[in-house]
Amino acid sequence: MAQNIYIDESGSITNVYADRYPFFVIAFVRVFNRPVLKRAFKRFVSSNYDTLKKTDKQGKMFDKSGGFLELKGCCMTPKMKEKFLDFFSKKPLFEVYYIRLNNHGLSAKLADNKARCFNYLLKTFMTYYISHDILPKDTYAFHIDERNIRTDAKYTLEDYLNTELLYNGIMTENISVEYLDSCANEMIQIADVFANIYYSFLMTGKYKNKLNSLKKGKIIKDPFIFPKN
Repeated sequence: MAQNIYIDESGSITNVYADRYPFFVIAFVRVFNRPVLKRAFKRFVSSNYDTLKKTDKQGKMFDKSGGFLELKGCCMTPKMKEKFLDFFSKKPLFEVYYIRLNNHGLSAKLADNKARCFNYLLKTFMTYYISHDILPKDTYAFHIDERNIRTDAKYTLEDYLNTELLYNGIMTENISVEYLDSCANEMIQIADVFANIYYSFLMTGKYKNKLNSLKKGKIIKDPFIFPKN
């Protein structure tokens, strides 16, 4: 059975505006039990429905008639994000991995082509974590929010990862890549919130204790820091 990983991001890839946007974050949610996690997600939304609706000032989580669309970290209050972390730390239904790109150390060559940089980050991340026995050598299925990827870049990532990782002996099985509408996928929405929370922590220092607690519980893993790693 493939390792299912749901991916979303927060921040910007840039070296020109690195002072304003010092970080770019990619969150990887490695799901162990999708049906149970999906039910837990629905419980979280239903139990916090009214509060989420009141805080949705940007109109991204609910439609004009009040129907729920999707969970967005950027639309949640700090208190609701802490509640989210507490709720999803109760059972080990998934693990969270992060790439933290430090834009001040990003070369112009990578910064100039954001799709190429994104692909390279994923390849380098997988190489590091599999080589260090943090992730298993296995078949992987990557599920990525389609709104984060340019149309012309959607056809390059799968071939690139398989060529690089199989050719160099990092993996023995294939990686498949699919692009999903986050509105229709709860797992992508969970990745969105975790990406936003970690990015907020990097920018403001908030959520440090909560994130450390999830690290102690082995739900959140040590981030892959580029270019440091």
